Amino acid sequence: MSEPETKSKVEDLVKSKIKEAMEKRKVSTATATETVSTAEADDCEVDPTKPVRTRPELKPGQIYFSDLFKEIWIIDKEDFGVTMFHETTWDDRVASFVPSINPAYVIDKDLAANVLRAWELNERVLCYGPTGAGKSSLIEQLCARTGRPFVRINCTGDMDSSMIFGQLTAKDSSTIWVDGAVTEAVRYGAVFAWDEWDVTPPEISMGLQWLLEDDGKLFLKEMPGSTKDKQIVPHEHFRIVAIGNTQGQGDETGAHAGTNVQNSASLDRFGTAIHVDYLEASIEETMLTKKFPTTITKKAAKELVKLANLIRQGYKAGQFNLTMSPRSLFGICNKVSFGMTLRTAFNLVYLNKLNDTQRKVADELFTKIYGNKEI
Repeated sequence: MSEPETKSKVEDLVKSKIKEAMEKRKVSTATATETVSTAEADDCEVDPTKPVRTRPELKPGQIYFSDLFKEIWIIDKEDFGVTMFHETTWDDRVASFVPSINPAYVIDKDLAANVLRAWELNERVLCYGPTGAGKSSLIEQLCARTGRPFVRINCTGDMDSSMIFGQLTAKDSSTIWVDGAVTEAVRYGAVFAWDEWDVTPPEISMGLQWLLEDDGKLFLKEMPGSTKDKQIVPHEHFRIVAIGNTQGQGDETGAHAGTNVQNSASLDRFGTAIHVDYLEASIEETMLTKKFPTTITKKAAKELVKLANLIRQGYKAGQFNLTMSPRSLFGICNKVSFGMTLRTAFNLVYLNKLNDTQRKVADELFTKIYGNKEI
C-alpha cells in the first residue's frame, strides 16, 4: 500500500472515531438534559400533603383572611376574602365609632373566621358564652382590624325603646326626630352590637324582628310621617351581632339573672351562632405578658391563668357564684403593676365579692397555687 493510501485510511479512521465520539456525546447530553428535565418536573409535582391553591378570587377592596391574620395554617379552599374599609368610607355620624386596634388582644382565629365569613355573607350573628369570655371585645377588635364602625348598646330589662330606635325631641319650639343607636347603625352601615340581647324586653326585641330577616328593614313606628317614611332600608355594610350569656333558650344555671327565653322566630333569623368560651391558657398568658411586659413574667402569667381556670371549673360545678374573667385577671395585674402584692390584688378584685363559704374555697385554691408565702 502506497504512502498516500495509508495516510488516507488513517485520516478516515480518525474521522470515524471523532464522529463516533461526537454521537456518544450527543446521546450523553440528551440523557443529561432529560434527567435535569425530569428532576425539574419532580420538583414541580404537587405535594399530596399540601393543599392545592384553590382560593376564591377577591372582590374589590378585599384581602384574604389568611393575609389579614398572617395565618398559613388555613386550608386554601377554606380561605376567603375579607372586605377592608378606609375611614373615608363612612358618614361623619359613624366614622368616629371605628375602634382602635388593641395590640394586647389576642384573637381566636377560628372565631374570627366564623364572624368575618358571616359578615361577608351578610348574615345575622349570635355570639354567646360565659361572663367575661371576651364576646364584645372580639366583635370590637374585628371591627378595628377591618375598619368598620362599632355601635354597642348594653340592654337592660327596663330599658326604653328610644335608646334603640330614637325619639321625638323638642328643639327651637318644635319637635324633631333623633335616631337611636340601631337606627344610626342601619342608616350609615355600622356593626350594631346588641349586647345582653337575652335580657331585652320582648316589645323591643320584636321591634327588631323584621330587621333580622334577609333583605329586612327597620320600622320606626314612633317616627312621624308616612308608612314609607318609617321604613329604613339598611345600608349595604350594616351588620348586627347579638351578644349574650345564653343562646336565647333561657338560663338553667341561675348565674345570669334576668335573661329570658327568646322567641324561636328570632333565633331562626340568625344565620351564624357562635359559642365564645374562655381563651386557651397559652393565649391568655400571652395577653397578660403583652399587656404588662415589665411586671408580669411568663411564670407569673402561667400561675395566674392556672388559678383562674381552677376558679372557672369551680364556677361550672356550682362552687362559686362568680367566675374569674380575663377582665379580672387584667385588674389583678394592673394593681400588681401599681405596687400591690398579688394577695391584696386578688382579694380586692375577686375574693371580697364572694360569701364566706366561697371565700374559703377560693382562698384554698390561691394557696394551692402559691403556697403560704407572702407575695
